[in-house]
Amino acid sequence: MELFGVGPLELLVIGIVALLIFGPKKLPELSQNLGRAMRGLKDASRDFEREIKREFNPDPPPMTGPAPTSLATQEQQALEAPRSEPSPSAEGEPRQPSA
Repeated sequence: MELFGVGPLELLVIGIVALLIFGPKKLPELSQNLGRAMRGLKDASRDFEREIKREFNPDPPPMTGPAPTSLATQEQQALEAPRSEPSPSAEGEPRQPSA
């Protein structure tokens, strides 16, 4: 497994040289700072990529609700909807005069 074209043996040599140069007390702090810097670069790269995609691919955001319909479409849907017919018992009963 190679990381940036550097194999495991090269990484071990680089680690030993860094340990000799900076010492065991300073090395953890340096590696922590290096990790923070790499994370910052990664976040900046991700933000830059997102901004470029947004600028060059201005797709509208997806709609969460139902799609808007025109008045003509609503009228057509109303005409096509089944109509409810009155029940036969209501038609056959005589009306009572109201007092």
